[in-house]
Amino acid sequence: MNLAAAANAALYSSMIVYTLAMLGFTWHLAARVPQVTTARAGASAETVRQSADVRERVLVGAGDGSSDGVGRAGTTSHPASTDAGGPAPAESLRSRQRGSIALMLTYLATALLVASVVMRGVAVSRPPWGNMFEFATAAAAAVGAAYCLLAKRNRWEWLGVFIVTPVLLVLGLSLAVLYTEAGELMPALKSYWLGIHVSVAFLAVAFFTIAFAVGMLYLVRRRREQKPPARPNFIESLPSSAALERTAYSLNMVGFILWTFTLIAGAIWAKQAWGAYWQWDPKEVWTFVIWTVYAAYMHSRATAGVDLRKSTYIALAGFVCVIINFTLVNLVSTFVGMHNYSGM
Repeated sequence: MNLAAAANAALYSSMIVYTLAMLGFTWHLAARVPQVTTARAGASAETVRQSADVRERVLVGAGDGSSDGVGRAGTTSHPASTDAGGPAPAESLRSRQRGSIALMLTYLATALLVASVVMRGVAVSRPPWGNMFEFATAAAAAVGAAYCLLAKRNRWEWLGVFIVTPVLLVLGLSLAVLYTEAGELMPALKSYWLGIHVSVAFLAVAFFTIAFAVGMLYLVRRRREQKPPARPNFIESLPSSAALERTAYSLNMVGFILWTFTLIAGAIWAKQAWGAYWQWDPKEVWTFVIWTVYAAYMHSRATAGVDLRKSTYIALAGFVCVIINFTLVNLVSTFVGMHNYSGM
């Protein structure tokens, strides 16, 4: 078996293990639901107990003239309200075990995927991102690696299913639609800038992808905090909406910095390859559109008085632009330009 075939075998193996990891993360989230229900029942009982204590103090204070339950202005004291956006309920041992199993499977799947990308690069003696298939698999590996590094440190097992699922979809589409046999690069791509410009681009996409998943969860969590459901589910076990929003902002900031470098490096490479920094090529335009949308998000997020939910919508729109840039701009003839390297 040559290296290209071994790379394909590792890719198929990673998809199998990612599927098991996805099921494991789903299993993990299912174990978090009973814990949420128990925590909510305990909070309700505590609220009832506090209310009874307050009523008792008010009655005693009214009988003996003391100010135990009544303030000097004549207002009664109230029990502290339960903060829906507070800390998530403590995880059960069963939930932690399931999350750890799923995370270990994700480590293995990501290692297999990275090995596939490396073997394909060695097989063709070049950076393995010269066409859409190679970029998609490398970007999926970057998403998996970034999640693995962040998940262990931050205990992000709750996020796993929302990362592993899109990774699986991208790998499946890559094999079914985008697959290209390993081969030589087009002349215009034979430059050291390929290893710099494109690698930073898919690292930026990795952070944007994770931020998109966290941003979507933020919107759902915030809505359920404002209108608590009658029957809680795993959403109530997630960090507060404020914490999710801060996490999404931090991830988008890293992605934005990397994408800024991508835009600048692309212009420098274009000068070397085509003699001009900017030629209004569709890929150049959409790269700038993505940068502009995320810049608008950063500005909105830093502006006092702007609703964080509206800022998040801008970030989500930016990720939609990322998807358009990778799919439509590369595949639809309307966007034909100098970046026709899809291999399709």
